[in-house]
Amino acid sequence: MKSALYEGTLMHARRTPVKNVFTYPVSYWLLDLDELPELDVRLALFSHNRRNVVTFRDSDHFDGGPSAKDAVLELVADPSVERVVVLTQPRVLGYVFNPVSFYWCYRADGSLACMVAELSNTFGERLPEVLRGPGPQYEHDKRLHVSPFFGLDQSYEWAFSQPTDSVWSRINVREGSTKPFTAVLHGRRRELTNASVARSLVRYPLMPLQVTTLIHRQAVSLWLKHVPFHHKPAFVPGEGSVRG
Repeated sequence: MKSALYEGTLMHARRTPVKNVFTYPVSYWLLDLDELPELDVRLALFSHNRRNVVTFRDSDHFDGGPSAKDAVLELVADPSVERVVVLTQPRVLGYVFNPVSFYWCYRADGSLACMVAELSNTFGERLPEVLRGPGPQYEHDKRLHVSPFFGLDQSYEWAFSQPTDSVWSRINVREGSTKPFTAVLHGRRRELTNASVARSLVRYPLMPLQVTTLIHRQAVSLWLKHVPFHHKPAFVPGEGSVRG
């Protein structure tokens, strides 16, 4: 089975105009989108598109269509892609928020065709970016207003590992010749069993809600430090496509 839990840490480091660094423990789900029906049967606390303690809903991703995998395949428009796995936060007790979900898109021979970074903000807006090529590094202009303390005149630098015994991702925000912000996610693989899901829910209770709470807590901290505020521009839906 390709699906798994990944437990580790997420680090955010802001360098300008003030320094603000924090690290907190996280738990993410890696889901092979072809394995969702099997996981629905095997795991007592997990369901696909129906209520449970933990739920993966296809409608929580992309344009809310009936199948997240079909949405990815349509988005990347690459007939060689056969398998898609996503690193994300599913719903816990009905609540979900994902600042970013990462999709690895594999060919039949197991090679990586491309990746998709599905960005979301607290205004309910989602914008997927197709990152083409084998990677592991990609760059593109920023197009979604994510934080009121950063403008859109920036770009993202992404780097990823493949999800094996461990997984990591790094995001640098670039502004001219500087990198004012870096986020690094690192996790170690845990097999998906009833016991491991129950343990994770105890160790990382209401993980999606914790993410939202920490976002607002850090926003208050930055506001108190008088970091300049950027007003939200109009949202332009769509998707981007960049080369690694």
